Amino acid sequence: MPEVRLNVAVTEVLAARATTHALVPLQPPDQPANVDPVPAVSVSVTDVPVAMLALHVVPQLIPEGLLVTVPVPVPASCTVS
Repeated sequence: MPEVRLNVAVTEVLAARATTHALVPLQPPDQPANVDPVPAVSVSVTDVPVAMLALHVVPQLIPEGLLVTVPVPVPASCTVS
């Protein structure tokens, strides 16, 4: 017959307990009443310029030195596998 063992855990409990809570309102404050918005009118204005200034003009050339790529790209190479 196998030996039987019991595990026992002892817990200490105090006879008197006290619980306290901080003072908080029972209900949240009242919310403001809903009101209908006042009728209004909206206005949309689009400003159209008299002339357009363009950096590129026909035949759309970029002035030399205006755009610079840094660092200079390495030449393309092919890999055959």
